[in-house]
Amino acid sequence: MTRQTLNQYRLRDFPPLFCSLAATGEVGLNGRFRAEFVGPAWLRSLAGPALALGGLKGWWGKTFDGQGNGMNLVRLDNDICPRLPVRLQQLPSRLDGQPTMTVVYPPTSPYPWPWIVDELRWLDAETMLGMTIVTKAGLHRFPFPFVLHVVD
Repeated sequence: MTRQTLNQYRLRDFPPLFCSLAATGEVGLNGRFRAEFVGPAWLRSLAGPALALGGLKGWWGKTFDGQGNGMNLVRLDNDICPRLPVRLQQLPSRLDGQPTMTVVYPPTSPYPWPWIVDELRWLDAETMLGMTIVTKAGLHRFPFPFVLHVVD
């Protein structure tokens, strides 16, 4: 599925797409994954500034060590730098209850990250669809999409 196709989706189209993807509890991800915002133009334009407010200005993607440990990556000038550690766990999806790769932020993370999870499922062999979900009651109904592309 191309970026152009995903950018034609409305925000409400992403949960059914995510739920249609094969559920997996894989937690052995290893390598770097470059992020890309997808969805309606208004969402793509707000995503970067919203992440900057949460301490992830210049968010570039994520890296995982194959053991369930991970790190968000940000671009600073010409460097890719680690910011905000994460843990990859197999948990039931908040969208369909099926096993899913879930990125969990430690409780010691700065606001709002302790209340955020990223659920990941493979779109194809090189790309995962991510859904950022606020775990506070009622807000989980408004997940925000992104994709992660395998880099190395």
